[in-house]
Amino acid sequence: MTRRQVRSVLLGGGILLLGACATPPTRTPQPSAPSPVAPVVVAPPTPPAPPPAPVAEQRSTWGRLRSLFAMQGCDYAPGVQRWARAYTRSPRAFVASWKDALPFLDLVVDEIEQRGLPGEFAMLPYVESTYRPLASRGDTPAGMWQLMPATARGAGLVVRKDYDGRLDALASTQAALDLIADYYREFADWRLADMAFNSGEFRVKKLLGGRDARDLEAADLAKFTFNRITHEHLDRLLALACIVEDPARFNVSLPEPGPDARLRTTELPAGMDLRLAARLAGVPLDDLKRWNAAYRRNRMPDDAPHRLLLPETRVERFLVASQAMPQPLWNDWREERAARTSGIGSWASQLGVPVAALAAANAVAEDATVLPSTRLLLPGREAEPVDASGSATPDARVHVIAAGDTLSGVAQRYGIPLRRLQQLNPRAGRMLRLGDKLRLDAS
Repeated sequence: MTRRQVRSVLLGGGILLLGACATPPTRTPQPSAPSPVAPVVVAPPTPPAPPPAPVAEQRSTWGRLRSLFAMQGCDYAPGVQRWARAYTRSPRAFVASWKDALPFLDLVVDEIEQRGLPGEFAMLPYVESTYRPLASRGDTPAGMWQLMPATARGAGLVVRKDYDGRLDALASTQAALDLIADYYREFADWRLADMAFNSGEFRVKKLLGGRDARDLEAADLAKFTFNRITHEHLDRLLALACIVEDPARFNVSLPEPGPDARLRTTELPAGMDLRLAARLAGVPLDDLKRWNAAYRRNRMPDDAPHRLLLPETRVERFLVASQAMPQPLWNDWREERAARTSGIGSWASQLGVPVAALAAANAVAEDATVLPSTRLLLPGREAEPVDASGSATPDARVHVIAAGDTLSGVAQRYGIPLRRLQQLNPRAGRMLRLGDKLRLDAS
């Protein structure tokens, strides 16, 4: 019984006793003996309610998240405390990782609120990928939720070489949270919903063997023959929630989102080259590609969703600039070194495009002079790189490290001698980090 329940029972008992004293049952008077004096029962004082959190705290991403926590936290199991200490062993690195994650965290909290899910599941992308939209090749997980290709397709996401919906922050979040909600409807336990996400619903169903998960204590669940990673997955989820609930306990000061940390979805009527979009929005290209990592090349595929995640503070600028850009010029651009000194207007005249459009695409004034070393963004579809089979490929041959990868395993998978792989990647140590890229050839 919790402290709050004990207090309710005491209060209820006190009130009933007082009521009994106030209205005793009718008895026949006995003149030979005095009536006993009823004891006075005093109910324990009700402790004052804690002061409400400041309005700014309630509206912040962290405040909203804490209000959504619904699972057992720090004291659920010994492993939770161990992982909480491990995560915060370097408070500076921990805070820096969350600073990078803030734009995506805010988006995930929005979706969790809409579905009424426990806030702890906003920690899941941190457990899976540190909130990084990790790419992959073949039948391996990808995205900040680390969804397998078959799982993603079953959830309605498009997975192709030129567009991977698992790397779309919004679409993958919606798909992952829908899966978690489905698992809860099946198992009636948020802990098992997390374990099903990690190891698969059929594994959970088999281990339950028809039992009601709501009757399982932490010690009972620990006896399930999941692999160690699945058990630790839940501990890590709860450990992160424990830290967020009381960061001072772990000597952590969580970063507050800046004005550009809130992303907003902007639907487009047609595809747009990502380099052009970055220029029109006035944001660094690397940031725009990270927010919209589903597009594996600069050009948006014609048959893929056409939308951009942009900082809320940049949306208006982007909309105004994109409306001024002729739509036929949106998606087909190529980069070329100028190799001569001339005005941007001369280039526009030569290409037969409005000077304002060409200047905007290159983030220069309409009367700017272009130097020979300048790399210009010019209208015209770019040639796509190809691999040995003749298929288009977004990059040179690289392997993106996923959970469980080892150097020897990667070497065996691609048929490369381990020593050769080490020579190509001299900085790759025995411990590989999620998202790191290993070169597979010398190109």
